[in-house]
Amino acid sequence: MIWIKTMGVACVIAAFGSGGLMGARRIDNRVEQIKTARLAMGFLEKEITYLQTPLSLALEHTAHMTKPPLRVLFAESSRSLQNRQGISVEEAWESAMVRLKEQADLKEEDLEILRSAANQLGASGVEEQKKLFHLLQEELIMQEEKARGKVKSEHKLWSYGGFILGVTFVLILL
Repeated sequence: MIWIKTMGVACVIAAFGSGGLMGARRIDNRVEQIKTARLAMGFLEKEITYLQTPLSLALEHTAHMTKPPLRVLFAESSRSLQNRQGISVEEAWESAMVRLKEQADLKEEDLEILRSAANQLGASGVEEQKKLFHLLQEELIMQEEKARGKVKSEHKLWSYGGFILGVTFVLILL
């Protein structure tokens, strides 16, 4: 009988602990995904401004160079534009943002930075595009620094907090 109780206690603590570890991993993933978005925007800038690649192809090339889950933003946007269904760049970008939101660990403020590019991508001259990408990258750098600060303050809380909560729950049940 005590063996069954011990296994139950271990399972409860492990469940709460793994939940806390998953929360800590989401915090780490967010920093990495912001960095990936920043690097992808730099690549897209080079494709558009220096190589003067058409936008749908530039988005496709960027998708190939970008790690998941950010890859979906560029791949879906490119696919929507290449289908030539009369969809605007803004509509293609926004529909890809919906998919990205489902898959990524980014917060709404991170997504807003990416969303702000929608109405300006490919809609102006080379110099304006350079300014747009420079601004986007600066905003992503600031967001990445804020996210790194949160990692330092919240990572241990999530990691240890799950196990502590599990132990507390077990003690309350006993």
